Amino acid sequence: MYVNIGELRHRVTVLRPRAEPDASGNLVAGDCDEVFSCWAKVLPFAAKISDGTAELVREVDYRVVLRYRNPSAIRAEDIILWQGRKLSPAAPPYPLDGKRRWLVIECREMVEDA
Repeated sequence: MYVNIGELRHRVTVLRPRAEPDASGNLVAGDCDEVFSCWAKVLPFAAKISDGTAELVREVDYRVVLRYRNPSAIRAEDIILWQGRKLSPAAPPYPLDGKRRWLVIECREMVEDA
């Protein structure tokens, strides 16, 4: 995959859920903190529609390419917000072509039935 700096047209925001203790001391998901925002190239590359016995599941997989940063800056529990869609990382981020120029994040969006 070839990426040019001019192709980074999509604004994405990485959110990190904050776990807060409730009255009985259990950790529950609270609000999300913004980790960073940046320009990225978002490519939908796969879709799956599965009609199981209980419910219909629709998944769309995306590749998000952004300028290189430390891959540990993005955790598995983080949420990538793009055009109102919430994407969750499906695999650890990796550098494109093994070089430290672009960082690729494989993401998955669960599409709910309307």
